Amino acid sequence: MNPKEFQKQLKALLLSPVDGMDWEDKLTRARGYLRQLATRANPQEESAELFPAVEILAFEPGKRPVDEAIYPGHGCSERAGLLSTAPDALLAGEDEVWILFRLRDIYAYLPPFQRSFAVTMSAWFLPPPGVAGEPVPVPGLMDVPLAPKVVASDAFPVPALADAQWSAFNTAPFVATIRPRQQLLPATLPAELEARTPDGGDPFTFAHRFHQALRVEVAFVGEGERLASAETELEVFDTGRFGSLYARLLDDLVRADLSAQQERLRLTDLHVGYHPWFPVLTIGVDKANLYLRAIHQDLAMQRRNLPDPRWLLRVGLYLELLTCLGIIEAVKDEYPDLLTPVERELLEKSPAYAPIREKLQVEAWQKVWELREIASPRGGAFSSMPVIVSNLRRKQRATLAFLHAHHEDLKAALELSGPNLGDGQETWHRVFRDAERAVLRNSERAFPELGYLDARLREFALWHQRGDMRLLGLTVLPEALTSLFGDQDGLYPSACRQYRRSMNDVARWAAQQGLMEYTGEECIPRNASLLEAQMEQNGRLLEALQRRDGYGQELEVAAPRAGTAPGRPEEVLEVLRRCAVFKPLMDRELRRLAQRARRAVYGPLDRVVVQGHTDASMFVVASGSVEVVVRLADGRDTPLATLEEGAIFGEIALLTGEERSATVRAVDEVVLYEITKEALQPIIEARPQLVVELARLMATRQAGLREAAGRAHEEEHTRSMAARIRRFFLG
Repeated sequence: MNPKEFQKQLKALLLSPVDGMDWEDKLTRARGYLRQLATRANPQEESAELFPAVEILAFEPGKRPVDEAIYPGHGCSERAGLLSTAPDALLAGEDEVWILFRLRDIYAYLPPFQRSFAVTMSAWFLPPPGVAGEPVPVPGLMDVPLAPKVVASDAFPVPALADAQWSAFNTAPFVATIRPRQQLLPATLPAELEARTPDGGDPFTFAHRFHQALRVEVAFVGEGERLASAETELEVFDTGRFGSLYARLLDDLVRADLSAQQERLRLTDLHVGYHPWFPVLTIGVDKANLYLRAIHQDLAMQRRNLPDPRWLLRVGLYLELLTCLGIIEAVKDEYPDLLTPVERELLEKSPAYAPIREKLQVEAWQKVWELREIASPRGGAFSSMPVIVSNLRRKQRATLAFLHAHHEDLKAALELSGPNLGDGQETWHRVFRDAERAVLRNSERAFPELGYLDARLREFALWHQRGDMRLLGLTVLPEALTSLFGDQDGLYPSACRQYRRSMNDVARWAAQQGLMEYTGEECIPRNASLLEAQMEQNGRLLEALQRRDGYGQELEVAAPRAGTAPGRPEEVLEVLRRCAVFKPLMDRELRRLAQRARRAVYGPLDRVVVQGHTDASMFVVASGSVEVVVRLADGRDTPLATLEEGAIFGEIALLTGEERSATVRAVDEVVLYEITKEALQPIIEARPQLVVELARLMATRQAGLREAAGRAHEEEHTRSMAARIRRFFLG
């Protein structure tokens, strides 16, 4: 072969079609490969000298594995899973945990080399924190050979996997899967695990606090020798037992106390709904079911109701244990123990329950239990009713006292769950709105007293706002005057506003403890409330909040949200063409960038980036608006600017990897396009001179923002910016 023939064959190879690669991709790959060859003493054997490696892609809040199908390079592993040991669990569908991993430098095990290899997965049950013991191998999940699977290219909106070849290891991450119900409920428990499970035959009983932490390993085995591996941890929660302790309180405690009060009051057939504890337990259980629905959609269907489902699962589980066990301890001398003898032994002696025992507030719950007396009619206008309307006031007092003790337990649950400094505020919003939904849709069940009022008085009792007498044909009176004669908010505004105040108090405490962060004076501001939007007849805000949480436009309709849809490349391209920061890019480079941009929808007050956090992406506002907020040295959050359609933010983090200098959050609903380092890097590698042009634009932009003058300062800043961009992208 002469040089001309060599050049001809090389050109033919570069012109050959390659799945997922265009001309620029192939040139970038060839340049990188030639640089790699140049460092080898013997280029003919360079592939055989490389040592295999395994990398598990870490979980990223707000992202899902299926993102890999829509936006290659954006997928991540899951770190939480669900199963249900309930009898009807088979009807609820199967959750599947996806773990994304990459193989690197396995050339020596691919043609023309003929070395045998396998990729395997193993899993171990981990002992609870504070419990002595070694990880226990999961039966049937040790050294399981994996077949090459990737996220299917058409896996949106329904997650799906596709067959692949190990030889395609450079093109996309592979996926290992765990099916919790099938693989984590062994017929026979290993001896070490059985010793820690005195109350049943599966690893998700009360002894294990209804969940398990696992270590998962993906290994590369070459010719029988383990050459490389990577590990991750995940937690699996038994939703079949979630809420089971609350159910005991309703079924075994409240009903028993109702019978005792009924006998004392000489009443017959009194519905449990009249018990002062019934509303808060009923609404609380429904709220938990609503956020579990959101979590199930996130984990089983890979939707985006919550940025980090695991954190809310942890908080919810610890909160149920702390509240229910605190109540059970508070009433155990008055009513039969609601725990079995084995559960009682575990609660009092098991190391797994030591941190929970330390935080039970028994005395507080004893005081709340005293507020359970039903108001009985003594004659008069309401003598025909089972109980008098003033029983509503008793329910309100009991609910407020319950809420106070419950949210003290919530503080302890946050401590046990660990900090969430990235997306705790967005999770707080979702939990609060689910509580509002539970209040709004359970009024008839929780307050049967309302059925004895005529329609006008019933509406007044539910929707009245303090000082507003229009519903009764009166004028609007000052609150200071009406409060003198007992004017109160109706059930809906009273319950939702008190809950918002209480959750804001907990969030403020959590921020002081370093357990969560939020932007603004309140973690849950007024315009994050469904109730306030409903009462102000703000249909646009109400619809946006409903869509954000995966519901239909009407507050009562629970229609699933479609999710984050991929944007049209031409639509993205037009947005990028209007961005000054991308002026140095040629049209074909802009098209490549548009194909890799990720479209994301954020609901009202969702934070897109958080001040002080480090990542590498910028955002373009396609529709809606965002607010830029800076936290000052004294801790105050100060609004800096509002960015409208066509604006960009985060470009410094994209180009240099530096931490975010401000928090940016959605004002109402906003559509953004995210540009990541991985999307821009091939373009810069193919045309390194872009670094200087981008740096000049960025330096000019920053100088303008700072109102800096003087050409010398700008040129110095350009050189500094160029050096930072070059280091970040080219090493």
